[in-house]
Amino acid sequence: MMIPELYVGPGAKPTALAAAAALLGDASASHPDLRRLVPDAGELGIDLVRDAILWARYGPVRAPHKVAVIGPAERLTREAANALLKLLEEMPPHLKAVLFAEALDRVLPTVRSRCALVWCSGPLAQIKAALDGAGYTDDEIAFIATLLDDRVEEAAAFLAGRRDPLREWEEADSEARALPLAELVSRFASDAGDPLRRRAFGRRLAEALPRMATDEILQAVERLSKDGKGTVAAFLDELTHFLVVEAPEMWAELPPDARLAWARKASLSRGELDDNANPRLLAEVVALWPRRG
Repeated sequence: MMIPELYVGPGAKPTALAAAAALLGDASASHPDLRRLVPDAGELGIDLVRDAILWARYGPVRAPHKVAVIGPAERLTREAANALLKLLEEMPPHLKAVLFAEALDRVLPTVRSRCALVWCSGPLAQIKAALDGAGYTDDEIAFIATLLDDRVEEAAAFLAGRRDPLREWEEADSEARALPLAELVSRFASDAGDPLRRRAFGRRLAEALPRMATDEILQAVERLSKDGKGTVAAFLDELTHFLVVEAPEMWAELPPDARLAWARKASLSRGELDDNANPRLLAEVVALWPRRG
């Protein structure tokens, strides 16, 4: 049995997710052989660990093994940590456990002692080093960094296998330009998990918003919200990026102060979404914001 790895330090989470991607060849949330015990907030409780133990009993569906990503380990409740210890000590041969923590001193000693510790430097430096090790050129790494913004965990999309991001971008951007509005919204939703294609479709959707009729905006928001909070969050992220970074050069429908105010609204709403606000209502308010008066 392989000793579970515990990634620690400021780059722990993205490195753990990248390790899972390397093990599975794909780290999307829908992968049947991946289980993420990574709560958005609060403690990592016993229910999540028990669910993972039941899931781990059965063999993998698609990959040679199952992978459980667990963290932040310092947020494990004592009850959850005790249950996890039993899993770590009696792991089935088809299971690999990847743990991460930012504050090693707060991880229970019983958990630390059963793992191999791997220090991870700052997330961006860590990701750039990983991309370099995967064979990406300096230009490709710089381009990928612009796609990730501060969502460094999404680098897993480029570490699961060597991609050609510059060529893919040209193809995705050309595709986005040719799509009718309804199809553009649908493609954004279906590709929201891939940072490159999400950026290509998201920038075209953001560019179209001021010229869309109100009923078209409401239909677009309804489609986005059907896929849940993650897709709405991706929409708010891409709209904020577009308004702050790209709009000043390629979009003149609103003056600069109005664009920045809209960007602030989108960014604040993204934070409210993390606090379990209604995704559809938030997206409607943000998308319709320039028409408020």
